[in-house]
Amino acid sequence: MKLKKLLVPLGVTLLLILSWLSPWIRPYWDLLDRYTFFVLNSWVEKSLFWQNFWAFSGSSTMDWIGDGVMVLFFILPCKGATAAQKKRKIAELIFSTLLILITTQIINDALFHRLIQFSRKSPTLVYEEAFRLSHVIDWTLVKDYSSTSFPGDHATTALAFATIIYHLMGRCLSSLLATFHALFLSLPRLIAGAHWMSDVLIGSLSIALIISSFVFATPFADYWIERIQKLMPKEKSKGNRYRKEGVEETE
Repeated sequence: MKLKKLLVPLGVTLLLILSWLSPWIRPYWDLLDRYTFFVLNSWVEKSLFWQNFWAFSGSSTMDWIGDGVMVLFFILPCKGATAAQKKRKIAELIFSTLLILITTQIINDALFHRLIQFSRKSPTLVYEEAFRLSHVIDWTLVKDYSSTSFPGDHATTALAFATIIYHLMGRCLSSLLATFHALFLSLPRLIAGAHWMSDVLIGSLSIALIISSFVFATPFADYWIERIQKLMPKEKSKGNRYRKEGVEETE
């Protein structure tokens, strides 16, 4: 068990949640929520270019592009790798994909939205004067409101991916790029007003830190990744292939 990788994220998560629940610190979180919303909302209201840019960035097409970029983080390291290393990377990709899907479906949807029924209106439903991106964009569906904004699904997916990359690859360029990738994917909903900043920092980030630390700082991830590897087709050795070709030639 990697004790430091388990305890540090959990400690950070605990501090975040306690600060948000604290009656003395919560007003500062609320201030941050209001400030970031109005700054981002007023910024996009003034520019047609940014309206279209962030509308596309929050579209389903961009979701597919974002998923493709995530896959590249596992595929690109396979270049020049051994067969065993490639197999490990593919197993890590399958495991990470399943982990993110389970996290968003069970934690975000089933737990918060269905079981607990945590109701929190997005900024665009709280402030009547809010600029609605969906009112000026008609070429794609824009999500700029939510009655259950906490936690953010897209942000949970993106931040879970970034923490997974950190656990699998350590402190490296890939981890830094994954962090920037997660921040970019979290922005469209914030700018459109579908989420508060605390939905991302308290909700999505806390979920990503808790899940990834328990999974990767314990033997859980290695166990299931190895199980996935065993289920994958075995590559035929070169020796067997050459022997088979030799027999065919003699015949």
